[in-house]
Amino acid sequence: MNPKTELIEEISAHFDEMIIKICNQLQKLSPSHYENIDFERHQEREEDFIHKVEHYLKINEPDDLLSYVRYLAEKRSNEGYTLEEVQQAFDIIEKELWRVITESSREHKDMINMLRVCRDLFARVRNEFARTYLKEQLKLQKRMNELKERFYIYRHDRKDRSENNEP
Repeated sequence: MNPKTELIEEISAHFDEMIIKICNQLQKLSPSHYENIDFERHQEREEDFIHKVEHYLKINEPDDLLSYVRYLAEKRSNEGYTLEEVQQAFDIIEKELWRVITESSREHKDMINMLRVCRDLFARVRNEFARTYLKEQLKLQKRMNELKERFYIYRHDRKDRSENNEP
């Protein structure tokens, strides 16, 4: 059987259990933004992500998943998450998938193939997230530098005006 199909089966069979374990672990990430999110919000977010992974595995079209990852990177960057926080979240999700795979009753060769698919998938997700996140951070830094420059000009212009008005 195809390792992607087998992985989809394992995800479907253990979906609820995986989501609960992932959410519990995310809430324990300290200090992080994740520890401040209520369980139900975690559940929505992680279910959405796992569904995107399943969809990718079914249709084998990386653009859909990578587009979603770029969206997440922009969103998490604007929300103030660090790259490390999100990478830790990806680690938690991947480890949970590995746990499900290794505890399955599949043949050794099939498990190895599913683990390879999982590893490759998360390598792409992490790389795309980091690339997009860093672009967002560079844009933010550029905007901050422009604001600093404008404030500097404003401050010095005001200073010059007040000096000229003195008797």
